[in-house]
Amino acid sequence: MSHTDTILIIYNPISGRGRGKRFAETISNQLSQRDVTVELEPTSSSGDAQRMVRAAVSTSPDKYGCVVACGGDGTIQEVAHALATLSAPLGDKVPPLGLAPSGRCNDFARALGVPTDPSTIVEILHRKHTMPVDLGCANGQHFCTVATLGVDAQVSSFVDTMRMPLKGTLAYVYGAIRVLMKYRPTSIKLEGDFGLIDQSVFLATTANTSSYGGGIPIVPMATPTDGKLDVCVIDSVGRLSAFRMLPIVMTGRHAGRAGVRFLQTKVMKIHTDIPQDVWADGEHIATTPVTMSVVPNAIRVIVPA
Repeated sequence: MSHTDTILIIYNPISGRGRGKRFAETISNQLSQRDVTVELEPTSSSGDAQRMVRAAVSTSPDKYGCVVACGGDGTIQEVAHALATLSAPLGDKVPPLGLAPSGRCNDFARALGVPTDPSTIVEILHRKHTMPVDLGCANGQHFCTVATLGVDAQVSSFVDTMRMPLKGTLAYVYGAIRVLMKYRPTSIKLEGDFGLIDQSVFLATTANTSSYGGGIPIVPMATPTDGKLDVCVIDSVGRLSAFRMLPIVMTGRHAGRAGVRFLQTKVMKIHTDIPQDVWADGEHIATTPVTMSVVPNAIRVIVPA
């Protein structure tokens, strides 16, 4: 990495109960020891990361060697969305995305093989090996991992609202148990390259990566480099069957079971009988009706060589 490159680190100071701040400062100090100029920018509310990236990169597109998102999947989503939307006006001048996963789940970093050790992350950033990565898009909002609708969207909402001390998969297991106590199927219409599905479902997920919720392999075959979205649809079940389904889905053993379908598409329209929230990367990103699409090679990401 050239000594003239500046690395912009956008970090969420409350991510991982303060881990995000410590992580960013550790990485900044180690980069500075390598004579790399670092700018640290903390977020304070939703949308800050997007605004910071747009302001910095659009003003000085040649200044930054990369923009590092330090936090959980929500912070990474905001930075990735900002970089992707800058691609149209700036083209190749848009710097690559660096990952410093320090949140509750870290599924995007996991999908790309980026670890959670600060020293290793610094080495990866220093080598600056990049690869083009797809993003999903829901009504114009980019997402990195998995967009959810149905019971798993309700779980995401519960986990976000409760702000529990639990993290990762444990938080989602607890949230799922609480949500399933009041579970009702979602009536949905999906239109994509696979045709039309019109029925009640337990859940419908649209995946750019294989996992969400801290490593739950909801669509094990999904990859963010194939130019397609992978869709998992699980038919409506009763409440007791839903509880039985929970550990099966959590461990990725739902493939091949009755009522479970895996589909692929580049574009998918989703309609529901009543408006339903869509969640991705731990954040609310849209409300039905929604059009899902894949954006091939949307951004460049620094990954292990």
